[in-house]
Amino acid sequence: MDNSIFTGNRYETWKFEKLILANGEYVHGGWITEYIEDASISIDFERDISGTAKFKIDNSLDIDYLADRIKIYYCLSGYEFPLGVYMPLQSPQHFQDTDVTRNIQAYDQLKALEDDKITTSFSIVSASVITDEIESVLSGVGTWVKYNVEPSTETLPADKSYEIGTSKLFIINSLLNMINYYPIWVSGNGVFRAIPWNSVQNITWYFQGDSLNLYEPDVTRDTDYTNAYNKVLIIANQLSSSANLYKEWSMEDEGIETHPFSYTNIGRYVTKVFYSEASSQDYVDLRAIREIRKMMELAETIDYPHAFITSRENDGLPYQGDHFKFKNTELSIDETYKIIRHDWNLNVGQSVISKIRRVTEPQT
Repeated sequence: MDNSIFTGNRYETWKFEKLILANGEYVHGGWITEYIEDASISIDFERDISGTAKFKIDNSLDIDYLADRIKIYYCLSGYEFPLGVYMPLQSPQHFQDTDVTRNIQAYDQLKALEDDKITTSFSIVSASVITDEIESVLSGVGTWVKYNVEPSTETLPADKSYEIGTSKLFIINSLLNMINYYPIWVSGNGVFRAIPWNSVQNITWYFQGDSLNLYEPDVTRDTDYTNAYNKVLIIANQLSSSANLYKEWSMEDEGIETHPFSYTNIGRYVTKVFYSEASSQDYVDLRAIREIRKMMELAETIDYPHAFITSRENDGLPYQGDHFKFKNTELSIDETYKIIRHDWNLNVGQSVISKIRRVTEPQT
C-alpha cells in the first residue's frame, strides 16, 4: 500500500454492509449505505468492550436488529479499509415531520463474549496449553466466531476453575493475562485477536508536523502523576500449594532512573502491588517489566484531531499495542505514544479524535 494516499487530496466515502447469519456463519446480506443517515465509531482499549458504534438509520431498512451485524468500510483511492463489525442492540424509533428513523447503539463482537456466561463451573487441568484453551472457549461461543490467537507453548502449572456466571470475556482475558498477552480485541474484519505484549513498540505512523501534516493545530497535552508509582511488586496467586511466584521491579531496575517520578529523582519509593495469576516465574518477571512501562503511560497524554490513517491494507482499526510517533514543535514534543482511543464521526471532512499516551524508553 502506498501511504501517499493519506497525504494528498482525498475523495473519501463510506460503505455499510449488512451481515446475516446463514448456516452458522455471517455472510453478505446486502449493502445498506443508502439507509445510513449518520454514523460514528469509538475504539477505546481501556474498556472491556473496546468498540462501539452509533447509527442513524432509515426505518424502512429491512434488518434484524437482534441477529444481523453491520460492517463499516472507509473507502479511499481504491482501497476499502474495514472499520469493524457491530452488533446493533438498541434501536429506538424517532418520528419527525414525515420521517421515521432509528438511532442505533451498537457494540463490537466482544459483546458476545461478555454476554455468554458459563452455566456450570468451568475447570482447566494443569499442563493445558493456555492459548489452546482460549481458542476452545472462543469456539464455544458460536460457529460464526473467527479468531487469530498467536500461539504460545505456556501451560497451566495447576488446575484452574471459574465460577458459574463468569463471562467468557473474563475467562479469556484472565488466561491471556497469565501469559502477558494484551486483552482480546476485534479487528476491523470482525476477527478476534490476541497477541503477546512486547517491549518493542509497534509504530504504525509518524505525525511529523511538517508540510504533510495530518493533524490539526488543536493539541491538548495533559500530565498527571496522581496514580503514578516507581516500583512494582508482582505476587502471583497460588494456583497450587507451591510457593507464590514473586517479583519486585523499580524504574532503576528498568534503567530509567532519569524519569521524573523515579526514586533517583524524588527520593522515595511509591510501590504498587499486583496480585496476578501467571504460568511461570519468567512470566511474572515479564509482567513486572510490563507494569513499570505501563506506569510511564499514565503520566502524559495527548488528545488531538487528525486525518484517518492506517498502516494495514486490509484493516482500518488500531490493534492492541499499536503506537504513533508524534512531533509538535510548539510543545517541544517528538516522542512515541501508545494508542488508547479513537473517536470518529463518519462524515466527509471529519477528523479522527485520538488519545495517545507517552511511552518512555529506557536510557542506554
